[in-house]
Amino acid sequence: MEEIKPRKFKFSNFILWIIFLMIALYFFLSSFVEVGVDLIVRLIVRLFGGASSSVVFINEYYTPTIGAVITIILVCLIIKKNRFILRSFLPEGRGKDHKIRVIEDTYEPSQKNTVTMLLLGLALGFLSNFACIVCAMLHGDVAFYFSFSAGYIPTLLYALLMVFIQSASEELWCRGFMYERICIRYPVWVAVLANGIFFGLLHIFNDGVSVLAIISIAVCGLSYSLVRWYTGSIWVAIGLHTMWNFTQNFIFGLPNSGLVSELSVFGLEAAKGTNNLIYNYDFGVEAALPAIFADLLLAAVVLILAKKNGRLSELKMSYEKNPRLRT
Repeated sequence: MEEIKPRKFKFSNFILWIIFLMIALYFFLSSFVEVGVDLIVRLIVRLFGGASSSVVFINEYYTPTIGAVITIILVCLIIKKNRFILRSFLPEGRGKDHKIRVIEDTYEPSQKNTVTMLLLGLALGFLSNFACIVCAMLHGDVAFYFSFSAGYIPTLLYALLMVFIQSASEELWCRGFMYERICIRYPVWVAVLANGIFFGLLHIFNDGVSVLAIISIAVCGLSYSLVRWYTGSIWVAIGLHTMWNFTQNFIFGLPNSGLVSELSVFGLEAAKGTNNLIYNYDFGVEAALPAIFADLLLAAVVLILAKKNGRLSELKMSYEKNPRLRT
């Protein structure tokens, strides 16, 4: 199979330019589209007679992120050199090209996005978040009572869908656009590190944020990026992100990066005390040590598996240095 050598380095592949694009496109362009989605949702709710407070909460904080998903899809469709990123979002077998070739200095990605990968991510997301909640319970920071009702099911399903979209929007931008663009020219470890730092700073304006929260979310970004690299599937990261957020916000009713849901399967029976290293009453389990340990454990497992399979050297490679890295 013939390989076509990549073209000379372009400024568009420079890491500072990629970060600038992320800020411009994600914080400004997609935010503008999100405002439009929010207005449409509010109009629909008003036309059809209003909504419950729990649905209003979902519509206010989760539903508008449909705009961020729309934006990343349009960016990848309109800009030809970004279309390879869009193909990395698709299910296995869609948009796949078995040839190793270059399109505007970018490579055709392999496809490992399967239902199994998504389910793996959902399971890991639930287990990691639940483990952190158990730590807070054992430490005496929180206690719960069962508050589920069959009437909650439609709203919870709607919440799950919107949390999935919200989580997918951040993953498609960070572990999709940013990760793939950086990996063209730079080693994978640079994309992993940049993702972690950017992901942490992405939450700097959330309610109740703290230094420990930013560190925790940055470590989360690192671990999700490593999972993205090792599995070759962004669907795992989307599943992880989705179930982490849904578990703490809509199953246990805890703050999700500072946001507290109006509806959850379990209610808080007691949540009194002061913020500590095990639990943060303003930000949730994400601003505490158990979350950091959980993500470090996930990263360690990935690295151990990579070493066992002889893949650690891939972290030092870019797509230009080793096109087969993505095939």
